[in-house]
Amino acid sequence: MQVGTFLIDRPLYTVTPEETLAQAAALMRKHGHGSASVVTAGEPPGIITERDLLRAVADGADMQTARVARYMTPKAVTVTPAWHVVDAARMMIERHFRHLVVVDESGAVLGVLSIRDMTKALLEERHGILAG
Repeated sequence: MQVGTFLIDRPLYTVTPEETLAQAAALMRKHGHGSASVVTAGEPPGIITERDLLRAVADGADMQTARVARYMTPKAVTVTPAWHVVDAARMMIERHFRHLVVVDESGAVLGVLSIRDMTKALLEERHGILAG
């Protein structure tokens, strides 16, 4: 099963480094996602996650004024749609990630793959094998 399978009919949610943490959190909450891709023209994509937001809160950051740029992961680790889901899962485990930014061959962001997405798909695949 390839990573691209998870991106079919899924909208892309992005923020810019200049947006506030409150704006990023509101977007993530509205759409039920634990992360958002951070995009800037001509730059590799970054990512902001719920862990980053938690770190900001713990640091005492003012969510209404603190910028995504301060807490995001710049130049996020990326995968392409052709990656096998097991390889992506292995990378997540080894690097302690819960989200991977998926990009096309030109580096344009296509979406974010979460550990929840993969767990669900792998369980469904396993159930299908067991159900016969």
